[in-house]
Amino acid sequence: MLKRQGILASIGLFLLIFISIAFIYTSESNSGTQLYQQQQQQPQPAFVPETSILENGKIIMNAMGNETERAELGRATWKFLHTMMARYPEKPSKEERKSLHDFMMLFSTLYPCGECANHFNKLITTYPPQTSSRLSASQWLCAMHNKVNERLKKPIFDCNNIESKYPCGCANTENDSSISA
Repeated sequence: MLKRQGILASIGLFLLIFISIAFIYTSESNSGTQLYQQQQQQPQPAFVPETSILENGKIIMNAMGNETERAELGRATWKFLHTMMARYPEKPSKEERKSLHDFMMLFSTLYPCGECANHFNKLITTYPPQTSSRLSASQWLCAMHNKVNERLKKPIFDCNNIESKYPCGCANTENDSSISA
């Protein structure tokens, strides 16, 4: 009889401990879930750099010593930028205009050639990005490219031919009606 009572007491104690642990675990889990749900319901502030940071022009990279790599980087960069402008919306939204402006300002601080970045940053601080349309953006970038060419004593490009030199490559799709050839 005592042995039977000892076994029952042990089982009871085990169940009590098990129920207590389960209760504690589910309480913590529920409070964690509630905290997660509360965090999801509260709008998380997006990181938006202050304009003063974007226009401050702190160059991050050092000068590039290898002239061949520097020239190759320059050609690839102009191809990228002109193609981006060729694909920019004809009628951009306010957010798209801000995105292009911010991109160009940040690009001028992060460019891998520090000396080039410094010159380009000064240029776009003097002549801010024109973002009102595809045409204004591509003409603005062409003018900036020509200012760089002038400084480097390279030939000036006729900006009236910019679309033929850097075609959009756009595909007309139903989902992308803002971009046309």
